Amino acid sequence: MKEKQDDPLCCGQRAERWRPEHHGYYFVLLGNGTIQSFRWHSTEFDYQAWSYGNCFRRRRDAEQVREQIKEILLTFHREQAKLGIAKP
Repeated sequence: MKEKQDDPLCCGQRAERWRPEHHGYYFVLLGNGTIQSFRWHSTEFDYQAWSYGNCFRRRRDAEQVREQIKEILLTFHREQAKLGIAKP
C-alpha cells in the first residue's frame, strides 16, 4: 500500500492522503459502530468511503475514530435533550 496516490479521483479531486492500492484492504466504520474490512476495487463505494474520510489503513485507527465519533454523537444528543428538542 502506498502512502499517497497521485492519480486523479472522482469529482476532480487528487489523493492527498492514504488510499489503498487496487485489491488492497482497508477498514470502514459502519452505522452501528462495527468496523469491517473491505478490499479496494475502485468501486463507487470505495471512492465514497475514501472521499468521506471513512477509509482507514489500520483497524486501530478506525477504532480510535469510532470512539471520537461516538462522543460527538452522544454530546449532540445530550445537548438536544437539554434544549428540549429531542423527544424520547
